[in-house]
Amino acid sequence: MNQTRRPDPLRPGLMASPRLIFGLPFGAGIILHVMAGGDIEAGDQLFVVVLGSLLIATGLTLAAWATIALRKRGEHPDPARPTTALVTEGPYAYSRNPIYVSFTSVALGIGMLLNSYWVLGSVPIAAVALHFLVVIREERYLTTVIGHQYSGYRESVRRWL
Repeated sequence: MNQTRRPDPLRPGLMASPRLIFGLPFGAGIILHVMAGGDIEAGDQLFVVVLGSLLIATGLTLAAWATIALRKRGEHPDPARPTTALVTEGPYAYSRNPIYVSFTSVALGIGMLLNSYWVLGSVPIAAVALHFLVVIREERYLTTVIGHQYSGYRESVRRWL
């Protein structure tokens, strides 16, 4: 029997975890940094260290805020789980993807702390991979599951910032 597998309307159909999709290029940047002789310690330029630290703190705070907003509505931050409600409170009032923005902020902060072009260069690659392999699929899924309400949300809230 040759059965074509249809997408499950209760699952977004992601290829892999967003953490993995973002983490692979970012991890490669860390490895290349070390292989190129870079240290895994903060640089010596105060401005860069402060800015990197602020980006990391902002990213972690944003991820926590987004997770709290999801939990208050009974949703789980794991995008592989089914979605039952649209969350528009907290950081979701400003960005449709605040957790992914937080990934980017933390990664940029780490790249700045390490003073590493390898790490900083990996962040756009990771963000593009996340966009095409996760965000586009999630948006298609949410349009199917949430419908008109999600379409209105998409029109009023930016995808990233």
